[in-house]
Amino acid sequence: MTTGAQTTAQTRAPISAPISAPSSAPISAASRAEAKDLTGSLIPKVNRFRLRQADDGTVTAPQAADCALLAEIRDEATAWYGRNGRTRQADALAADVDGWIAAGLDTAPDFARSRDALEPPADGEHVFFLAPAQTTNSVPPVGRRLDCFFALRKEPDALPRLATSFPHPKNNCQSLVLIAGSHGFAHGNCIVFFPENVAAPDKVEDQPYAMFFYNKMRKIHETYALPGAEAVLTAESVPRASSGLAPDVCFEARAIWGYLHDSMHYQGRWPFDQHITLKMNWFVGLLEETKVDAKTVLACADGGVPFAQEQIAMILLERVFRYPQADDATRNFDSGTGVFLYSWLRAHDALTGSPEAGGLLHLDWDKTLHALREYVATVERLEDRVRTDDEYRAAARELVRAYLPAGEAKQRFRFTGDQSVLLRAKRALAGLAPLRFADAEW
Repeated sequence: MTTGAQTTAQTRAPISAPISAPSSAPISAASRAEAKDLTGSLIPKVNRFRLRQADDGTVTAPQAADCALLAEIRDEATAWYGRNGRTRQADALAADVDGWIAAGLDTAPDFARSRDALEPPADGEHVFFLAPAQTTNSVPPVGRRLDCFFALRKEPDALPRLATSFPHPKNNCQSLVLIAGSHGFAHGNCIVFFPENVAAPDKVEDQPYAMFFYNKMRKIHETYALPGAEAVLTAESVPRASSGLAPDVCFEARAIWGYLHDSMHYQGRWPFDQHITLKMNWFVGLLEETKVDAKTVLACADGGVPFAQEQIAMILLERVFRYPQADDATRNFDSGTGVFLYSWLRAHDALTGSPEAGGLLHLDWDKTLHALREYVATVERLEDRVRTDDEYRAAARELVRAYLPAGEAKQRFRFTGDQSVLLRAKRALAGLAPLRFADAEW
């Protein structure tokens, strides 16, 4: 049975055909109309249901009304899938929801079928997905709650040329424009969606897609990263090439960063795809993430990369001045990379000055590039020296601990007095209302 809202939506033409809108305005009138339908009916129901869930996705003491609401969500979502030729997704969602209702909503949801039925859209095509999923860095409560997103894939215009200069042997990433979504995606700073985020008991062995909502970056970057840097750096040394960008330019720059970053993972003696388990180690992974961003900066600085200055500024501001401000910074992997890189730059005279008593630091451009080249060389020498996974883990731990001292129980590290300068803007930024991305923002 369909509701009145569903019947109205079903009269709309399918939107799966590629879109040929210009880069500066990729969201068509049909896309906006579809988003309006979703935000008027299905998405509010998803938002209501997710509030009934615990972090593990279960519903405590489920009522008949919870099952009825979930069934309505199932029917509307499968209708969307069917209307737009996603029969496999429709069948998977129906089976997952029906199985969960039969098992009881107080049991952990298993949406492996929905996860595996999702196929990444071609460039210029839309994607819709609904399942309990972890929306990393979203507005609390964050957990494996029901969420959905409607998005458009838009790869950077420079990608064909980049793929020649910087080949990627296993590129499975998709650059997306988030058009509409439930609270987990439309509120807060979540810009990623991976298959392992979906609630399911089995472990993902392969990653057929990795989706990034890069149109969210502009607002996130200017709201958090830039003020974070302004609280630490002298005014003339704050990197500003990534500030005040037109939406399409910011999207293009961030998407290119994403491609270059991911391609760098597959270089060297220990490529990510051949050593996934090793690279998941906290110390090894911290060096790896910092290395690939450093190599991206250096590739931009060496010339031939579009929006090079914008990317360099964005990487430094995000990595060093935004990530360390997370509430769980001393347990957070990305925060650790930022604090580590800050101290590496300090040790190599790229950040000079005394932060005591409110003093500001000066970021030296030439010395920053020199420090990043030295960092990449240091890690690559480490990778050449070690012969086993255990040797790699031990060497990585030793190098990281030289800059990130051990923390208390259950903490990966602790901030030193010098590193605490990175938290100057945290209180003010934490008081801001969570960012919202709605009405097909571009």
